[in-house]
Amino acid sequence: MFKFNFSADDLEFDDPSIAEQQEDDEGDRISKPLEGLSVSENNLVLASLLDLQAKTCYHSLPSTLHYELAHIPVTKGSGAANAVLTTVSTGAEKEVVTLYKRNLEDVKFQMAQEDDEFEVEIVNKSNEPTGTTKTSGPGGVEMLALAGKSDLVKGVYEGGLKTWECALDLVAYLAENKESYDGKKVLELGCGSALPGIYILTQSSSVKVDLQDYNDQVLKLVTLPNVLLNTHIRPDQQPAEEDEYGNDSEEKPVKDDDLRKDSEGEDDEDDDEEDEIPEADPADGDFKGVELDIPDSDEERKALLLKVGLQSRFFMGDWAGLVDLLDFKSSDDKYDLILTSETIYAEDSHMKLYNTIKNSLKQGGKALVAAKTFYFGVGGDVLSFRRLIEKDGTFDVKVVFSAQAFVRREILELTFKA
Repeated sequence: MFKFNFSADDLEFDDPSIAEQQEDDEGDRISKPLEGLSVSENNLVLASLLDLQAKTCYHSLPSTLHYELAHIPVTKGSGAANAVLTTVSTGAEKEVVTLYKRNLEDVKFQMAQEDDEFEVEIVNKSNEPTGTTKTSGPGGVEMLALAGKSDLVKGVYEGGLKTWECALDLVAYLAENKESYDGKKVLELGCGSALPGIYILTQSSSVKVDLQDYNDQVLKLVTLPNVLLNTHIRPDQQPAEEDEYGNDSEEKPVKDDDLRKDSEGEDDEDDDEEDEIPEADPADGDFKGVELDIPDSDEERKALLLKVGLQSRFFMGDWAGLVDLLDFKSSDDKYDLILTSETIYAEDSHMKLYNTIKNSLKQGGKALVAAKTFYFGVGGDVLSFRRLIEKDGTFDVKVVFSAQAFVRREILELTFKA
């Protein structure tokens, strides 16, 4: 097992002192090597299309979704932000892109409650059936145990429950480099929480965004709810509920202007209380204002997912065989933009990822690969992936984004050579 390098914020510590200590020790942490895989490397989950109209899919939606806002910082003055966060005590402002995402504790709770096994097809490394067409994957409790011990278990769990730093970098880059997505086709590989692909979905009603992840549990319990939260059941577009007296019972959100007034001392009932009001935290059992009911009836759920299916398809399984499944009839059927983040952590998967991009991208299209420059424990790194691209000679490749950190983060842009 091994651990990626990620910040203390990703660990969601309850005790701030623990988080601070984690940041202090960040430079001293060396990940353990990958070992003790839970499945044979010869058995891979076959690429397949998730049927949104299947009972196992629409029944996987909980009756109530607990959600939170992802605040993704963007360059001030870039015009990319859709919100401004203001600190009451200092008046400092930060421009951000905000997206809704399902709360991780909510996902874990559902997985532990249901503990369902799922059926998948398996193939060997040559993409040939092993003779067994169906097998049982990890149930909810086993998946939680795997996720708790390691950020991935090769061939079983590929880290899709978490929202990784490079995915946020990719959202910020897309927001700061706006373009029209009307009529375009987009694919996000190894999507997990799918915030980059979802951001594009929010930018156009005619864009098609397909999403792929290794685990069907991730697609059903994380990806699909996140798509719904940002499109067809957005919390900020829901009618306010009324109490028994006919008054709006939903708490009104605090506007940025209100925060500015407080920071200037206007309309502030208590000048001594300058700290921000802490947000509701579902991990502490506080769900007020951060929960959304899902329709109960099968008919309503199927209708809701039918709307989702008009703009998005969901693919599960290994990258091997995905291009065959997509079955492109011509270059025009391929994707205008391919996105992927934190997917080059293992060098032995570089070729499959690269071939999927190469054979799925339309001439004139581009791919954006967001990654850390090095992943401890498995040897995956940007340089090795870039050498593979340059050796093949099909694409021009350049770094379009770089963020300095303990491990530098980059975004590579791939475009076909002229």
